[in-house]
Amino acid sequence: MNRLLKFFASARLTLGILAFLVVYSGLSAWAPDTSLENILGPQPFSAPLFLVVVFLLFLSTLSCTWLRTGKVVALWRGEMPAPSFEIRAARRLTLEGFLRNQGFRGHGEVVWRNRPALWAGWLLHLALLILMVGAVVQIAFHDGGAFEVAAGETVSLAEPGIVFARTPGAFAADQPPDLRVRLASFDAHQHQPGFAPDRWSHLRVETSGGTVREMVLDRAAGTTVEGTTLFQAMPTGVALVLELPGNDLRAVHLRTEEERLAEADLTLPGGKQARFTVEAKFSFDDRRGSGPLTILFERDGVEIEVTKGDTLEFGNTRAQLVDLVRWSGFTYVRSPGIPAVFTGFGLVLTACGLLIFPSGLARLGTHDGSAVARVWLNRGSAVVASEWQRRNGEDAEIEAARPAGPSSRNQEDRS
Repeated sequence: MNRLLKFFASARLTLGILAFLVVYSGLSAWAPDTSLENILGPQPFSAPLFLVVVFLLFLSTLSCTWLRTGKVVALWRGEMPAPSFEIRAARRLTLEGFLRNQGFRGHGEVVWRNRPALWAGWLLHLALLILMVGAVVQIAFHDGGAFEVAAGETVSLAEPGIVFARTPGAFAADQPPDLRVRLASFDAHQHQPGFAPDRWSHLRVETSGGTVREMVLDRAAGTTVEGTTLFQAMPTGVALVLELPGNDLRAVHLRTEEERLAEADLTLPGGKQARFTVEAKFSFDDRRGSGPLTILFERDGVEIEVTKGDTLEFGNTRAQLVDLVRWSGFTYVRSPGIPAVFTGFGLVLTACGLLIFPSGLARLGTHDGSAVARVWLNRGSAVVASEWQRRNGEDAEIEAARPAGPSSRNQEDRS
């Protein structure tokens, strides 16, 4: 078992995996719309090859973390590793004072330098493990898509045809989230503090369990309902609200073809094709207003002008034009791996902060009637030995140059 752990934790295997991932990621960035896309596939970062290599990197990091755990625990308990060096003095107080000036703290036989920083490397490995787990969960279970709602309209995201441009992960739910979203009100030019004048949406969201939430959608943070986060999207336009028999309301979303022209092609009940066109005096995006609007309805090659309240021959039924409102685009995401990713980044920053401080320990004792301190540092051993020599003269240099393990230079190279 230990041999297998050392194999996965070997530097050569780890560097080989990292080199492959760097090359693969670089090629994937250039793959779209090139011949590489035929080799790597349309989603290279979800490809089996990529996931297998990431899993190997996970095993390598896990093995290294496991092997490090025992070493760090031993250091925390005060067990002296082999690559250490000795300093000697006639009195113990001399050694204690020197070590205290070098940042060592504690009482008794063992003193530590920046003891919490002993965990820095181990914590960094743990952070990488959490990041990889979070990234894989995110890739596999992520789900996102876009939808549009007109002011006063309610849409069910789970219904077919409502969500478009959906990008589900390999193991994401089969259907979009079961949420009913109503755009209670919308202003295309409302000012939210901290943002330029932009879109402002008041949403009413009903969950599958019947819970209803009303909120003003934050432009940056969006809003989260039962694990689904809704965001404001940029697209917007005008929509015609039609009332069909049985008080059935339908919103027809028009696409802005020009600054003052919006159109929508639709299939009428019975299968015939028709087109709505709205012409504005000014731009639809003019904050002062678009001015008077002209609404045209074309069917069977005949185009007529209609106004609010008019009744139209709408295929095999009739429809009344109730209102002309704004529609807005929105997106939703389900990101189950993001909490782990944020946790991993937080631990990486913590570990990097701890790595700033050199850590180590010293064990005090006696030998041949002299006070002896055996010292281990993860880095900076040569500096401490030189400082001891500078303060205590040539004899101290001889003592510092007789390490109990490898030389201080080799010690630093290993750490």
